[in-house]
Amino acid sequence: MKVQEENNVKGLFGLVLFLGFALLALVGPAKAEECARVHEVQITFEDATGFKPAAVGIEVGDCIRWINVAFDAHSVVAVDRSFRVGMLQNGADAIIAFMKPGVYPYFCGPHPPMKGQVIVKD
Repeated sequence: MKVQEENNVKGLFGLVLFLGFALLALVGPAKAEECARVHEVQITFEDATGFKPAAVGIEVGDCIRWINVAFDAHSVVAVDRSFRVGMLQNGADAIIAFMKPGVYPYFCGPHPPMKGQVIVKD
């Protein structure tokens, strides 16, 4: 019975690992030259959301470049965890490519009330 449980755990781990890599293929870090178009979102304390613009519409193959123009460090985390940008200090940036249509709400890890969304169209 113990061998069966170990096999189930290994199988589940393999599935989770596969799904994680599959999500990275649809949304993930990129370089600007890999993008059809790069859209900029500023991380700031201006407005209520902390992201400017709070919602941005793009097309499949486009990228978002988040740049921190605030004094404090911030991050960008997808609600569904399909992407995550580490802590960005003032002036730092990160680019994420979006390869699948959908709505991708996100928030700042250390400041969850800061929210935004990316709307990806065909």
